[in-house]
Amino acid sequence: MAELKTLNHHYKDMWVFPDAEDLAGLPAKATSIGKTRLLLWVTLILTVLGVVGFVMRASADGLSNYEPWGYYMAAFSFVFMVTAPAPLVSVAFRLIRSHWRRPLTRIAEIFALVGIVNFVLYIPLMLMIPEIANPNEIGHHSLDIRRTLWIQVPWGAPHFWETAAMFSLPLMSCLILLLSSTPDMSASIQYVTGAKKKLYVFLAGYWKGSKRQWLVMQAAIGALGGLYFLTLPFVQFLIATDLGMSLIAGWKDSIFPAIYTLMGFQTSLAAILIILYVFRKWGGYERFIGASPFWSASKILLGLSLLWIYHMFAFFITFWYGRMEVEQNILNYLFVDSWFWIFILNALGSWLIPFGILVWNPVRRADWGAPLAGVFVLFGALMFNVRTFVGAFNAGREQIYDISITVVPPAVGPDIWDLFMLIGVIGLAGLVYLIGLKIFPVMNIWEIKEGAMYQKMGRLFRGNYLVLAKPE
Repeated sequence: MAELKTLNHHYKDMWVFPDAEDLAGLPAKATSIGKTRLLLWVTLILTVLGVVGFVMRASADGLSNYEPWGYYMAAFSFVFMVTAPAPLVSVAFRLIRSHWRRPLTRIAEIFALVGIVNFVLYIPLMLMIPEIANPNEIGHHSLDIRRTLWIQVPWGAPHFWETAAMFSLPLMSCLILLLSSTPDMSASIQYVTGAKKKLYVFLAGYWKGSKRQWLVMQAAIGALGGLYFLTLPFVQFLIATDLGMSLIAGWKDSIFPAIYTLMGFQTSLAAILIILYVFRKWGGYERFIGASPFWSASKILLGLSLLWIYHMFAFFITFWYGRMEVEQNILNYLFVDSWFWIFILNALGSWLIPFGILVWNPVRRADWGAPLAGVFVLFGALMFNVRTFVGAFNAGREQIYDISITVVPPAVGPDIWDLFMLIGVIGLAGLVYLIGLKIFPVMNIWEIKEGAMYQKMGRLFRGNYLVLAKPE
């Protein structure tokens, strides 16, 4: 093994080859993530501030008028954008049999628990959605039914169907997490104590590791992953249209929902890579996490950053070239006038800075390159949600039943309660994720062990190369 390290300069950092002793100690290590007390307290304090902000906003403005809740909506949308696609990342890479994804699958799957938070945060927003049918007297510039996804107001629209769709996401993702972690919890029962041991026995005590159980588990994960893949873009479409586009009169666009979905995959991958880097750098998992996940994922992150500017250009040029009054007003409102500086920050974080970082091969190969770009991606996504949804919520309630927006409103800054809710919602998501790390094994033990059996370093002529077995 020492000879291989000297012969191949990529080997030491790119691929890891845990030995039998490392793999034997992984169940005990993965069920204890060390010191997280400070992070738990910080996220708990942020959550309390968010609750205070929510209560104060509700007591002052109620839930019947959506306009004062723009920053709450932006915070919810940001957390949903980052966390909802994360379980799909693990499912997608597992379906295509990518070898480098093994260390990050559990980190992605634990985001399923934050899906419960997303559903709870979504409930107040359902109460704020204005009526689809116009309750006012219809004039020459108004509509009897405002423009939404729900044509002619079918039964249950929008509250029942959107709530059902929103509930299905955490249900499926939590089942994926439970199925994937069952073998690991079974292998870790002897290393945990107290309530955690009772939970592991309850959830995974039946697991014997038979061939039938493995086949059923993998088939169930694949089926649930396929359903999740079909449902997630639909829910993202609902949020982008009903809580964004429909609140600005005359905003008709087929590209914006695609941008919202694209940014979901971009931000989820960024968050996963940041957490994976923390585990590799400070969590003591350098024997199990090489640089290959960061190198491979950095190419995907670079592509998603380029797709962002492509879709944003397509969105902008369509409205700019149309030259209709409503199109010009929407561009002035969301891009070039009211929210101009927030759009600039959005573009820097979602496209220009990540592109400037990841375009360099040495940076992409380094384990810190993709996580560094991911930090800017998350910042850009936050600015995107503030610009879009605070803008939509404050475009004027009186104009949502009009044919088009005729006045460009000014940007609306946050007050103290808005800031409390913004950091509180993010803190709540972080708190639930940390609790998930405390409950479930943080590494996918069975996949890492499986990967260790499928790989070795082999010599061909003057170089050493990774030899990878394909079981299917």
